Amino acid sequence: MRRFCKRALAVLTAAAMLSAGSSALAAEGDAGISVQLDGQTLTFSDAAPEARDGRTFLPVRAVFEAMGAQVSYDAAAGTVTAVRDGTTVTMTLGSTEASVSMDGITTPVVMDVAPYAHDNRTYVPVRFAAQAFGCIVGWDADDRTVILIDTEKLVEDTIAKYDYTLLEKYLAYGQTYSTGIWDMEAAFDAELALGVAPITMDGELTGTVADGMQMDAAMTLRMDLQELLDSLTEGAGGGMSTTDTALLDSLADEGIAMDIRGDLERGQLYFRFGGDFMTTALGVDENTWFSMDMAAMYEAMGMDYSGLLSMAAGDVDYSGLLSTLLALAVTEPTDKDTAYSDLSAAVDLAAQMLRDDAWTASGNDRILHYAPEMDGLAADLTFTLTLDGEDVTAYDLSAEITVTDPDSGLAVSLTVAEAMDADGNMTANLSMGMGDILSMTMDMTGAYTQGTSAPETQPPEGAAVVDLLEMGTAVPEAQPAE
Repeated sequence: MRRFCKRALAVLTAAAMLSAGSSALAAEGDAGISVQLDGQTLTFSDAAPEARDGRTFLPVRAVFEAMGAQVSYDAAAGTVTAVRDGTTVTMTLGSTEASVSMDGITTPVVMDVAPYAHDNRTYVPVRFAAQAFGCIVGWDADDRTVILIDTEKLVEDTIAKYDYTLLEKYLAYGQTYSTGIWDMEAAFDAELALGVAPITMDGELTGTVADGMQMDAAMTLRMDLQELLDSLTEGAGGGMSTTDTALLDSLADEGIAMDIRGDLERGQLYFRFGGDFMTTALGVDENTWFSMDMAAMYEAMGMDYSGLLSMAAGDVDYSGLLSTLLALAVTEPTDKDTAYSDLSAAVDLAAQMLRDDAWTASGNDRILHYAPEMDGLAADLTFTLTLDGEDVTAYDLSAEITVTDPDSGLAVSLTVAEAMDADGNMTANLSMGMGDILSMTMDMTGAYTQGTSAPETQPPEGAAVVDLLEMGTAVPEAQPAE
């Protein structure tokens, strides 16, 4: 499956179509309401769309089955269930409470109007019904037409028209450092200024990662606030005490230390903080470890943690992600004659930007370059893949984006550069500016080398551990041996 290109296509298309505003999908009277799905008008043999309470309702079976869903009705419970591609939508007649289940996670949803039965047919509110399956919903008031666009199908059909082998090779290359044991090290420095004297930061990170999931790392972050404080208090330390000055010196010289251990597959992370600033100013016990159950936290929010891990590993259907982004980013269509064709053209344009023949060859390099300019936006993107035979062994990505406000002339700029060579050495740079208001730069260098010892994923035996999600009630306990 062309996963990486779908993720990139999601970003490109959402950016291209991003706009504000929405239209209320409401109707007055039910005469002559039509429904259009993917540019084609649906026909209803024995039940027509209706307007009730200022909302449009559709006969559930006819519309859902046109979307490719299987529909069932439990007369005793008064529930309607529709299933498509692993998503289950359940609604109850007369109730605004519904549920959407996906990947084993069921999320309760409250609709603004309730489904009902009429002439032995079940009617559901069109907006909830369609958006539950990722469709974009719009309303053409002039032609009294409900507009439905199945973005997942649109994306799949568009992706199938092109080849993306270069991006698939890059995705395979990206999995190199997610397989086996790797020792890593990195150093970084940064500067941030908000219209006054800058804050400077630097630090180091060392650690070991196994299969991209288990980790044991140590990080040090140093931060110099003195110049900023002097500018705000007209120098002389701003009347700070000797203790305060010593803490600032400690923050700049010694910094904040943090140890991180964990197993992302299990969803468990552990942190330990050190350094005079943390122990003295914030009262943190450097011998105490803090735990965070990521899996439980995500499940409590109704989110799929296993799906998040799959996305991090590159094992995800990005067409679904694109469909979601389109539903959030695209203005609700209002013209049945152009809605589907316009969106299809935008998705197709984004897909063509990533196809194999969009890259140019230069020796062992394959280069993708775009420099669009439109409506105050200027961008320059260069993505270079280095091949050894059929395999990607290195990459270089750089992007410069400037957005200028046409009224004030204020320009916001963002520059990003990232590279990895064939020996596992990496560099990264980020800079951002907003006139005289904000400036930020960050540089990082690092390397991956093949490791031999698996990382420790839990605190040392007998260490005090406090659950971050239960702070204030938890009492440190001895951590059992693994």
